[in-house]
Amino acid sequence: MTNIIFPVTENFEENAKYVKSLKISANILVGVTQEGKEAFKFRKAGIKVKVFKSGSKKEEMINSLQQLLEEGTTIVLRKQLSHDELLKFLTSKTDITVCDQKKRNKFCEFFFNIWKKIIRLLFDFSFFDGDVSAVGFSEEISKVILNISNLSYASRVNRWKGVTVGYVKTSSPPAKKEYSRARNNLMLIGFIALFLAVIASIVVYYLFCPVTFLSVLLWICAVLITGLGLLISVAIYILTIRTGKRYFSKAEEV
Repeated sequence: MTNIIFPVTENFEENAKYVKSLKISANILVGVTQEGKEAFKFRKAGIKVKVFKSGSKKEEMINSLQQLLEEGTTIVLRKQLSHDELLKFLTSKTDITVCDQKKRNKFCEFFFNIWKKIIRLLFDFSFFDGDVSAVGFSEEISKVILNISNLSYASRVNRWKGVTVGYVKTSSPPAKKEYSRARNNLMLIGFIALFLAVIASIVVYYLFCPVTFLSVLLWICAVLITGLGLLISVAIYILTIRTGKRYFSKAEEV
């Protein structure tokens, strides 16, 4: 069985027309917030529509709809795909398939690879080298998908071992990532300010106080600790921009 998860939080009429136009035999699971339930009041074989509480996020709906999956291929759609693009996901020979990312120049590719290694070192996972607006999982790993604790998270970051990853070129822009920009910026600014405050404190301290072995040791420890905190905050900041908020719970059905 082919499963398609399609959460909807906006453009309800347009997305309802898209769902009705799908000409694929599949278990199509649509999640929609209360504001859009009228647009999805239609009956079509293979389509199940679940209405969730207003304000629910796409990622929360994905986690809730996971329980309705059947064993087989699964595609998580955070944006619309054309019929041809969807068929390429369905016929992909790799274990996991994501949207192809725009090509980076050598300079950007160099820093991207560095950050991939840093993320792997700090959090034991990496980015998918592509756009996760649409992610396909093959039938070979369907049992994992059925029983995984957080499908939203597993379809946005690469914690997978021993799987092959393929890419499909898509024409539409990436789906918006769900996270609080204000909170993300505030966290980064806070750690930058803390690190600069430690550096400034060292300068002021040694302008008025004598240099001792103990004070040097303490200030070195302070710089290392705040520097590590800054590095982690930058890594989380970039990760959040690329994939959205790290963890989501389940949406509440109404």
